[in-house]
Amino acid sequence: MGGRNLLIKSLLAALLLAVPLAAQRGLIIFTASANGVYQNCLCPEKPLGGLERRAQFIADLKARYPDALLLDNGDNFIDYMAPEVKDVITESMAFIGYDLVNLGDQDIVFGQPGYLDLPEVTKTFGEPVTITKGALTYSILPLIHPRVTRFYEQGPFEPFGMDSWPEQIERWLATPLPKATVRVLLSHAGFEADRAIARRFPGIDLIMGGHSQTILKKVAKENGVQIVNIGGNAGYVVELELQLRRGKLRVRDYTVHPMILSLPAHPQVLQIIDRHLAAR
Repeated sequence: MGGRNLLIKSLLAALLLAVPLAAQRGLIIFTASANGVYQNCLCPEKPLGGLERRAQFIADLKARYPDALLLDNGDNFIDYMAPEVKDVITESMAFIGYDLVNLGDQDIVFGQPGYLDLPEVTKTFGEPVTITKGALTYSILPLIHPRVTRFYEQGPFEPFGMDSWPEQIERWLATPLPKATVRVLLSHAGFEADRAIARRFPGIDLIMGGHSQTILKKVAKENGVQIVNIGGNAGYVVELELQLRRGKLRVRDYTVHPMILSLPAHPQVLQIIDRHLAAR
């Protein structure tokens, strides 16, 4: 009898091992590089972009996927912006409801205090932010690479300790994380620099890049690390469906949504624009 019970237990154990572990799934909505394009010009030569279309598109996605993680990778300001346009950018980004917004070089130099003080905007680099959405937890490391600041005076960048970015990544990767946690590097470095980072640090699950405004029609892979990037001028919203199984992350679906003229504009963002720019 004991031998039979042992055989049954062995068979059950084998069956359990044969059944794949249930995968955790998640969704990330990703934007970057508005470059001050708060509203589409409605002209044929520039058929994409505008925060008012981005806001409505994201609102519709969030209504369908309330557990989606919403990230932005900076460069929302540009050097020739009027003060009232900066107000529009700041208020519109706050209205959209991001979970985390990385600072780009343009934001640090050309942004305004109200934007830098938004709670969702990164205040320091090298310190991971943990956010749980549905079945997945994300350990997100905001990074700005010092190479992107080389054309500026360095004073505005000194408080951020950018030169120590390799040590920041090493500490992050050396820190044990709970299961069902995805390591996301929110990297404002440019696509080629992201590829170099992936070659050096294969422990990163996903690099979400910015600065170079590279448009990737599919997920890039470097040294086993998945990399996504997005174009500029608020022209695109990226949607990523993730699957985590046995600690291995896979982007199951990657969609680049162009913010075309036929998309609706968010009425509240239009109100923000009208309120700040009516007297201009």
